[in-house]
Amino acid sequence: MHDPTDRRAISVIIPCLNDAALLRRCLASFSAQEVPPDEVIVVDNGSTDDSADVARTAGARVVPEPRRGITWATRAGFDAAAGDILLRVDADAAAAPDFLARLHAAWDAADASPGRRVVGVTGTARFEVPGVLGDLASRAYLGAYRFSVGSTLGHHPFFGTNYSLRADWWREVRGQIDSADTYAHEDMQISFAVRPDETVWFQRDLTLDMDPRALHGTRQLAVRFHRGLHTVFSGWRNHPPHRRLARRGLLGRHLYEELGA
Repeated sequence: MHDPTDRRAISVIIPCLNDAALLRRCLASFSAQEVPPDEVIVVDNGSTDDSADVARTAGARVVPEPRRGITWATRAGFDAAAGDILLRVDADAAAAPDFLARLHAAWDAADASPGRRVVGVTGTARFEVPGVLGDLASRAYLGAYRFSVGSTLGHHPFFGTNYSLRADWWREVRGQIDSADTYAHEDMQISFAVRPDETVWFQRDLTLDMDPRALHGTRQLAVRFHRGLHTVFSGWRNHPPHRRLARRGLLGRHLYEELGA
């Protein structure tokens, strides 16, 4: 476990649009951490409810971003953060009290790993659905995302509800990210910025609880899928898969093993 007296600084960034009730729960969970965050930033993406007031009451710093879209909101939060590690979570997520302690431990392992430089650590989430159904839905939904997108990237993708990256790396690649493309999934956009000598560390037990609203309605699922295809095709313009995989030395190798699936 990382020594809390000599640790990296972690900034928690939470984009928010009209999500006051769930944001209150999310912020309470980060206030109760055994190893506290160094700062919590809520990006107010033009909320018309009391989300900003909820954030200030909880002691978070509010960063306004009037340009609607998760791409703009994430960029604003990352640019405003002062930490060494930028942890991006959704407002509808909640963390167990030992979450940040486990995140430090994951970064310790990532920093000590041989091979490509680890520029990000990504975790997973569990939909808050009672019983076995919640586990099955979470594994199917997130497992399909990790393997389908990871097969295109040649490494694990960032997962929007629960991922962290190095602040210095963000400053290096932010110019490549088209935040004006608000139809894109920002986690996938940023995943395409990972270079051939870099990778993303997947920590399977680094889990957040997540509201199940993403599962509600076939139309919403269809839109999410369509946005995912849009983001992948946009990424392929500069990073076609055959060229990307070749640069990572993965053509002719088992990508399944590389992804640790």
